[in-house]
This record gives sequence, C-alpha cells and structure tokens, in this order.
Amino acid sequence: MRHLNLSALATAAGASFLFACTPPSDDSSKDVPSEEEEETDPGLEILGGNTHSPDGVALSEVIGSDTVSRPMDLAFHPTNPGQLWIVNQTNHSMSIISDADTDNWSDESVSHPTGAHFMVQPAGLAFGDNGNLATIHEEDETTPYTEGAPGTFMGPTMWPSDTDTFDGGHSSHLDMLHNSPNGVGIAWEDENIYWIFDGYHASLTRYDFADDHGGGGADHSDGEVLRYVEGEVGYEPGVSSNLVFDPGSNLLYVADSGNGRIAVLDTTSGSTGGAVYPNYDWSTQYQIDDADLWTLVDGDTAGLQIPSGLALHDEMIFVVDHATSFIWAFDLEGEVVDWLETGIEPYSLMGIDFDAEGRLYVADAQADRVMRISAL
Repeated sequence: MRHLNLSALATAAGASFLFACTPPSDDSSKDVPSEEEEETDPGLEILGGNTHSPDGVALSEVIGSDTVSRPMDLAFHPTNPGQLWIVNQTNHSMSIISDADTDNWSDESVSHPTGAHFMVQPAGLAFGDNGNLATIHEEDETTPYTEGAPGTFMGPTMWPSDTDTFDGGHSSHLDMLHNSPNGVGIAWEDENIYWIFDGYHASLTRYDFADDHGGGGADHSDGEVLRYVEGEVGYEPGVSSNLVFDPGSNLLYVADSGNGRIAVLDTTSGSTGGAVYPNYDWSTQYQIDDADLWTLVDGDTAGLQIPSGLALHDEMIFVVDHATSFIWAFDLEGEVVDWLETGIEPYSLMGIDFDAEGRLYVADAQADRVMRISAL
C-alpha cells in the first residue's frame, strides 16, 4: 500500500484545485476556466454544485459498525428498489439492507461456515439482470472447502439474489471458477458473464459461468475464462478496484488503483492466444492477446491518487479516490465535471452506487459504515 504525505497532499491538492480561479503564468492558461466561467458553472448538485465542500451536500452515516465489518463494496439490487447488498471482508458475510433508501431500513447479515471458501475475503459484488449476482475475493492463501481447487487460485462465485435462498455458503452457490487470486473488482456483462480485476495476474479477466450447476453443485467444466491485458493494470492490496461494463459501447471502465488512473478496455478487441494454467475446473481458459486498453483519466494530471469505487451514472464516470476520500465526476472524454472533498479520513472510502433517487452511497471500510450523499 502506498503511503502519502498528507501535508504535502493537502498543499498539492489546494494548489491543484484552485487552478480555476488562479490563471497560470504560462500558455496553459488558455485551457483554464476564467473566474466568470467558474462562477457560472453549476457543477453537479450531488457533488455540491461546484462548491467542492462537504457543506455543499447532505452527508450522513446510514449504516454503522453494528451492521457492517470492513465493507469494501456495495450495490443496489436491480429489481428490488431500496435493497442494498454490502460485502463484509473481515467475516466473509453479506449485509442485506431492506429500505436502505429510507430512514426505516432493516438489515440481515448472511454468513455460512463454508463461506470461508465460497465467499472468502469478499472485495466486490455485481448483479446481473437474470436474478443472479457474483462476488469476487481478495484471497491468495489456502482456504477450507476447496473441493480440489486451492484457495491460492480463488475466483468469482455466482449466487441467487433471492434472500430466501442466498446463504453465503456451499448450499446456495450456483457456480464457482478458480483462476484469479486477489480479485478486487467485478462487473456484470450479460447472462452469466462477469469481468474480474485479477490482482494476482494484474489483468482483467472475463468469466463466463455458462449454465450454472445449481445450488450446492461442483461441476465447473462448462465455464470459460479469458485473461486480458495481463500485467497492464495495477493491484493495490486491500483496496477494491471497481469495474463498470457499458453494454452500449462494450467498453469496460476500470479503477486502476495501482496505476492511479481510470482505464478503459475495448472488450471486443484482441485475439485468442495460448492456454493459461493451472486449470482446476477443467474449463476453457485462454489468454487474449493484443486487446486495446487505454487511459481515460491520468491521475497525475487530474489529481487522482488511488481510484477505487466506480460508477457510470448520467453519462459520467464517478470515482472515489481512496487516498484522499475525494469523489470525482468525469465525462466520458475524461474531462473533470465536478469533485467533492468529503472531509472523511483518507484511506477510507471504496465502493459506491446510486439509489433510484440519484443519491450516492459509499462504503467506508476504515470506519465500518456506509455513507449517503444527497443534494441539498
């Protein structure tokens, strides 16, 4: 984990973020908004309307440490409005919050003894539109209940999203594949297909579970694992690296935490290369060569340190900077739209999602809570 000099960071951030009202002395001033332009730019209400201050939003804790334990990621159920699912890394559990978008929410913590394998060290979750979801796990050590596949080659696990069925263990898991130790990000593409940020291989890996084996099964042989851009993204231990798949463009947006950038993968690019090993599932596993990956937002230029939480909303990319607890919004060309200094301790915030009303929910892994940001 990189450690930043916070005094230097604050000085640098202040110098960087005051650029809109202090024209530089060189020719770059032609690219800097004037004071008049800055004053008339309304920004985004959800990020404080260009105030860049926590006073410009309603910021509140909605879920506390009695409910969650090192929450690294969260997501609203796509067909059950207000139902928020949160992965808890320290105890291999899932917190399911009903009516999370109200003040009268209720919670259920779901865990199982066999979750020490099937939901070990969860770092991310993603819902499909077919009633399933999948979790990914930041694990590279041997775990129990491995069924022939060592914990050192963990992968994603697929589950039902029905709360009457989901138990966080062997009996309710629908499928599991093993090729991505230290997985820290996940996004759904289509059917039973998910993308993984594979920290061990520093890659983006496409998992197709194909036909699931049903609750409590063990046949994973019909799965397909395709490993893209190995060595081209950076793993930051202990930090979720969220992914977002855009079905309209077939682009995968990546919080490349270890390289301090937002990257984009063209998932239609590349060609099939050699097989990858070990293959514990007897599934199809190949390298994809020459796929197109590029930088959308350069952290050094934008002031972004360790991107973590990522969401695509209203044709903008919202990203949490884990190092500073700032939240940024960029357009799809990578230009800054607005940003918010939350005032929350650095090295705290990770996964994010929006509710149906457009409010932003953020997992605070350091303080064991979920924060809600609303427009005033």
